[in-house]
Amino acid sequence: MNEKISVIIPCYNVEKYIDRCLDSLLNQTVGLECLEVILVDDASTDGTLDRLQEYEREYPENVMLIALPQNSRQGTARNIAMQYATGEYITFVDSDDWLEADCLERLLSRMQLGDYDLVSCNFYRDRGDDAPIPVCETSGADKDILIDTDEKRGTFLMCMSMGLTVWGKLYRRSFLEDKNIFFLEGCPYEDRFTIVLMYLNARRVAVLDYIGYHYFVNENSTILTTGASYHSQIIEVDNRTWLECEERGYLRSLRAELECYFLLIGYLGALKLFSHRYEEVPYELYLKLREDTLAKVPDFRQNPYIKEYATEFNYSVLATLLIPLDEGGLKELVQAIRKRYEFR
Repeated sequence: MNEKISVIIPCYNVEKYIDRCLDSLLNQTVGLECLEVILVDDASTDGTLDRLQEYEREYPENVMLIALPQNSRQGTARNIAMQYATGEYITFVDSDDWLEADCLERLLSRMQLGDYDLVSCNFYRDRGDDAPIPVCETSGADKDILIDTDEKRGTFLMCMSMGLTVWGKLYRRSFLEDKNIFFLEGCPYEDRFTIVLMYLNARRVAVLDYIGYHYFVNENSTILTTGASYHSQIIEVDNRTWLECEERGYLRSLRAELECYFLLIGYLGALKLFSHRYEEVPYELYLKLREDTLAKVPDFRQNPYIKEYATEFNYSVLATLLIPLDEGGLKELVQAIRKRYEFR
């Protein structure tokens, strides 16, 4: 197969949504002949597998189905699919999301203009039954980012110039393979690990001033489900990400920048998540998060970037690293975070 784009879609119990996702791919202006759609059924227990088999039967030249014998989460599904991908480029789509008709054509056209490792677009938050909400305001111009020094890479990371999602992007497959970029397996929030590797390895990136991806706000999804114990695993994902950075040597050249990132996205991001996903945040979970953060960054006040990139409110939250809150103080902090931030 000589398709230009391999589209990787992990699927689990999405019988109600998968047609919308796949039909958006069939209608891409780039043409189905340019696509290799790799569907990975992660041991669904509803009618998802039947629907995927129908698409594979109808489009055998362009749709490949891999059925996993047991549920292994998205990281495993994506890693397996990447082993089968033959396209020059790869994109990831979540099975309850969908694309604008010209999304892949726009991403591909820009990719072919230069030596890009990846091209990214913006996205809508979409509930499917009302007007979609753009996540980012349009800037009026595309961004072409060359990261050829440590200074530029640090800025690229701390500014989060291409967002924090692995979807809504087109990647050069050789880039993913050469840089050994993969997903953590058997856990939620696996893309937090992968996106850091993207930031630390991409040399040239384009960010299009275009909204081409629809992120479905699915209240039953893994990320949005409230009260689930697995939300605590975000701490372990960040710990493994930090260890990967250490093993690959990134902490030697970008330690201060990575400290800033893990303070803002790791500690603060996890506190925001817990505040919105738990009716009452377990006190032991807060203590674990604080302890593991201090193991990475013993004193956030010494970081040369934190005051520049942290808001006044976020800086005050980081102060809880200095003196631990009691249970009453944690409840007050959670209420303040909920009032301050809408979390999606």
